[in-house]
Amino acid sequence: MTKVRAPLTFSLAITTVVGVIGWDHAAKITHRSKRAVRYWSESDKAPAPTLDQAIALDRAFIEAGGGSAPILESYARQLDVALANTLACRAALADDIAQASLETADAISSSIHAMQHGASPTQIHHAIKETEEASGAVNRLLSRLKSFLPGNSAVRISGELDRG
Repeated sequence: MTKVRAPLTFSLAITTVVGVIGWDHAAKITHRSKRAVRYWSESDKAPAPTLDQAIALDRAFIEAGGGSAPILESYARQLDVALANTLACRAALADDIAQASLETADAISSSIHAMQHGASPTQIHHAIKETEEASGAVNRLLSRLKSFLPGNSAVRISGELDRG
């Protein structure tokens, strides 16, 4: 029976490599038994090759005519997936910074007009409104920045995916 291996996994990458170089060669270049290499190719088994073993397998695959490095590509795709939320959170942080900058500039500008001799109550009310909007934007920015601290929503310890 053929086991289904999920995309992006090391087990699928190992299976791809072994499909070209064979179990015996994979065991020889990694200094492990064929059984150990078979475990690496099964998603439901915990062990994984070391970095040196993964490099040896990818190298052997390429030298045998494979067009890529399956284990390296698996790692890169997994890293991209893991970082997707972090990058989205950083993009949201950039948006919050831009919004806070814009609102603060508007508040400062309208406040300068309000302090001019003969400023009308309307101008003062406008400065108050702009300053309240700036305060809200700065508070949103502060919340977003705090979310990047360890233990908060944007940053998780122990390999969980980040949330923004």
